[in-house]
Amino acid sequence: MGENVSGFIPPANEEASIPVFPAAKCAIDVRIQHPAKAKASHMQEVRPNTSDDATHIALPRTGRAGPFMRAAALVSAVTLTSIACASSSDPGPFAVSQRNVTVTRANGTTFTAQLRYPATSTAANAPFASAAAPAPAVTFGHGFLTSVDLYDSTLDHLASHGYITIATTSGGELFPNHANYAVDMRQCLTWLEQQDALAGGFLFGAVNEAAFGVSGHSMGGGASMLAAAADARIRCAVTLAAAETNPSSAAASTTVQFPLRAIVGSADTIVAPSTTINQYNNCDAPRQFVNMAGGSHCGFVDTSFFGCDSISLPRAEQLAMTRALVVDFFDAHLKRDTSAFTTCWNTAAPAGVTINRDARTTASLANTALAGSVGEELTTTLTVTNVGPDATSIRPRVVGSTSTVIFEPAESATLAAGANAVFTVRVTSAAVLSEAVRMDAVRTRDGAGTASTLSVEFTAASNPADLDGDGGIGGGDLALLLSAWGACKGCAADLDGNGDVGASDLAVVLSAWGS
Repeated sequence: MGENVSGFIPPANEEASIPVFPAAKCAIDVRIQHPAKAKASHMQEVRPNTSDDATHIALPRTGRAGPFMRAAALVSAVTLTSIACASSSDPGPFAVSQRNVTVTRANGTTFTAQLRYPATSTAANAPFASAAAPAPAVTFGHGFLTSVDLYDSTLDHLASHGYITIATTSGGELFPNHANYAVDMRQCLTWLEQQDALAGGFLFGAVNEAAFGVSGHSMGGGASMLAAAADARIRCAVTLAAAETNPSSAAASTTVQFPLRAIVGSADTIVAPSTTINQYNNCDAPRQFVNMAGGSHCGFVDTSFFGCDSISLPRAEQLAMTRALVVDFFDAHLKRDTSAFTTCWNTAAPAGVTINRDARTTASLANTALAGSVGEELTTTLTVTNVGPDATSIRPRVVGSTSTVIFEPAESATLAAGANAVFTVRVTSAAVLSEAVRMDAVRTRDGAGTASTLSVEFTAASNPADLDGDGGIGGGDLALLLSAWGACKGCAADLDGNGDVGASDLAVVLSAWGS
């Protein structure tokens, strides 16, 4: 587990951390549709690809433009279903382009926003990369008197991983109105919906409107909670050193009903971790509190400016950890990516990052270990409780197991807060093996959850003709069979089960002789 060097230990149900892995390639999971199917609804939730007309393509990291690799645009009939990178702190597979856009408020006034998106090239205003459609989107809030440009690396990083990011430039006044700022962040999502429906527009059909997230730093982090509390379109939030706002972001957090990851630096002298912990404590939904040892307030921006705190953890390291933590959480809850779920909710901790996790779900196995013979069915039960506060069904799943595992039922009924579901777990194997089977209990409502581990061992089935149990068929077994010759219902030597030890039983022993 990571050590909390600041001495500040927030409350939690479970403690773990997220590792930052070395450089590696990204694998792209795409669905290739027949031409007649190419205009499928872009508003459907991105799910694991199980279609018969699917393929997996590994894109090598063949080049970069700026800090991000170039990726050729795929044909419009190709739909991205998932991205899996060994290191989410590395740039994703897409080139990134930027546009400045004008967003109109409900009252007719306007403001500008910076749009970053997966593109066919890194040129300004480049076409959208069709392979990323329909893309999840994140609205981002900058900090107090902080330019959006200071978050270039984080926003571009998200876009390179297939996200549309939009960051309002409003709220830059000396005395900003936090409530209005949060409304502008929400209005950015409305603008994306409008562009998604605009025939002929460069984002037409490109936005996954069922996968909106919110993020922000400092004042923007606090405003993220104001926006999230008021907007049912938002599905998860990641905040960076989130400040208290007016109206109160801590108070607004009580009505946030989707997963939250609140990231702080232990050495932050501008927004102390104890400020953000109030938002975490008040969020009555799946939540995580992430504390980076030595992290500073200005370690979340690309360069320091007047009034910044001192840098303890090197900025490059803090930004790399931040990028991984942000991408992983959005991948888990907006893309419902299985590997990201594992990283976010079940990965052991490296030094330097402490994560307190509360998935609002508990799971327990009636047996933590099962053993039997090859071909034998082993059974136990998995009990999952929805801690709440909102109702959800639970879907158990197994990740990376050699055994065959079946859950009955495959998905629970909708569980009210405090209710539980009991799943029968059936495990079989056609080969000798010993393994730890990880079972995720996933909330269908929001993609959060917890995992249990079942140890299973399958050994070679014993030969019924081995009557003396010495592991081989020989004279000892023959002697035991002959001593039981005749009527012998239910005895071990009655190999054919006819109630009599005779010639047919002898034939079984002789056919297995020497084995």
